[in-house]
Amino acid sequence: MNSRERVLKSISFEEPDRVPVDLGGTTGASGVHVLAYHRLKKALGLDPTVKCGDVMQMLAIVEDEVRERLGLDVVQVNPLTFNKAWTPVPVFAGMGQSLLLPSGLDVSRGRDSGWTLKGRAGASFIMPPDSYYFDADDGKGWFSFPYELTDEYLAGLSKDTEELFDATDYAIALNFGGNFGSTDPEFLMDLLVEPGKIEESLSRRCDELVRKYSLLSEAVGDFSFCVVFADDFGSQVAPMLSPDLFRERIAPHYKRFADWLHGKTRWRLFLHSCGAVEPLIEDFIAMGVDILNPVQTSATGMDPALLKRKFGGRIVFWGGGCDTQSVLGFKSSEEVKAHVRERIRIFAPGGGFVFNQVHAIQPTVDTASILAMFAAVHEQ
Repeated sequence: MNSRERVLKSISFEEPDRVPVDLGGTTGASGVHVLAYHRLKKALGLDPTVKCGDVMQMLAIVEDEVRERLGLDVVQVNPLTFNKAWTPVPVFAGMGQSLLLPSGLDVSRGRDSGWTLKGRAGASFIMPPDSYYFDADDGKGWFSFPYELTDEYLAGLSKDTEELFDATDYAIALNFGGNFGSTDPEFLMDLLVEPGKIEESLSRRCDELVRKYSLLSEAVGDFSFCVVFADDFGSQVAPMLSPDLFRERIAPHYKRFADWLHGKTRWRLFLHSCGAVEPLIEDFIAMGVDILNPVQTSATGMDPALLKRKFGGRIVFWGGGCDTQSVLGFKSSEEVKAHVRERIRIFAPGGGFVFNQVHAIQPTVDTASILAMFAAVHEQ
């Protein structure tokens, strides 16, 4: 069974020949920090050059040679997947010129030895000295690589994606963004006090997303299996809003988009939502979410056995395979292996599970733990 077949079988709630594995193939949360990836490549005897595909979180683009060595099954197509122009930027002293950022970014060293990244419309993002990430200067914004879905862009995307599809057997996830929520305090307040404003705004957003994915479907619909949305509805201990409020204000817009997606394409809807979202999962299913990530099992109410018992067979668990808050990077290699084996024992029966650590592998995680995690998956 090849990677594409393996993933498609599991997300159809059938058991494949082995558990499918993702690293950096869907969301930022599925990925690995450039520093950890740099060390991993060196340990594997590979060229330690690293391309950064998420500048805010400093996440690496995982290459085919690493996928092959780790037995990975998924690759994502996003605005940077086929980028041809890269520039070495020595953001981290330990990496020197081996870290490549997309060419044309307005990134510079600050007077305090930190780094500054300029985005569109004057947005500014800061990486203080000794930090591992960029953050918005105003604490709200998010940097995203600019692109426009012009006819020329879509034609190139179609050609490149078709070539990737034909040249590999990886399952291809499409990540061009999408969401209906926000952690902006004004949005959260408007949910309560300005329902008309929220309704108008989210209806307009749904229309925009349908237009965008209509164009993308024409370009690459036959080559990818899902579209990736990201909406963090959970804190560490509870949902960010009550299930009733979520059900009334946000879920209908998700359902309208999901109904369009399932009616007009063959894509599944992949939702990244961190935190304690167990009280919302029944609503996720009802509104048409097919795949849930990262399955943050360290959050309140997110016990793996409970999730599998209540929702198994109705939503795919893409994640939950290794706790990054207290295990990966904190326990010995043997403890990591035992932990991974237990998670697979719980989540894998009956399919509906793709192995992924709970969130991005952080820069301080040692290579031995990373290799132990993937080794444990393939020992099953």
